[in-house]
Amino acid sequence: MSNLINLGCDVSDVHRRYAEIHGALFGITSYRMVIYALKGESRSMYSDYEHRLKGLEEELAEHISSIKNTDLPLRNSADLHDSLIEYTRILSQVISGLKSICSQLKDEEDEYRSSADNGQSRFLQDKVKYDYSIRELERIGTKLNKLFSTY
Repeated sequence: MSNLINLGCDVSDVHRRYAEIHGALFGITSYRMVIYALKGESRSMYSDYEHRLKGLEEELAEHISSIKNTDLPLRNSADLHDSLIEYTRILSQVISGLKSICSQLKDEEDEYRSSADNGQSRFLQDKVKYDYSIRELERIGTKLNKLFSTY
C-alpha cells in the first residue's frame, strides 16, 4: 500500500474522531445539556473536548508533512496528494474552530451565548464561520473521493 493511501486512511481516522466530538457537542439534546449543567459537568465536558481536539490538531500537523512528492508513482497521484493536503489543512481549520468554540463555552458559556448589541451572540458568529469551514471541507472531500476512486 502506498504512503498516499496510508495518509488518506490516517486523515480519515482523524476526521472520524473529530466527527464524534462534533456530534456529541451539537447533537446533544437540550435536556441532556440541562442535566450536565445541573451536575456541574458542562465545564469538564467542554474541557475534555478541547483537549481531544488539540490532540487531533497536533496529529494532523504531523500528517501534512509526512509524504513527499517523490512518493507519487501513479498518474493522478500529484492531484490526489495536493487535494489530500488541502483537505487535511481545512480539516485542521475545522478542528481549530470547534476547539475555540469549546474553549469559549468552557470559560464563559453564559456570556459567550448571550446576544451582543447586533443581536447575535459570539457563539452564533463563531458557529457561522465554523459551518462555512465544514461546507468547504465537504467540497474538498467530494473531490478527494473522486480522485481516490480512480487511483
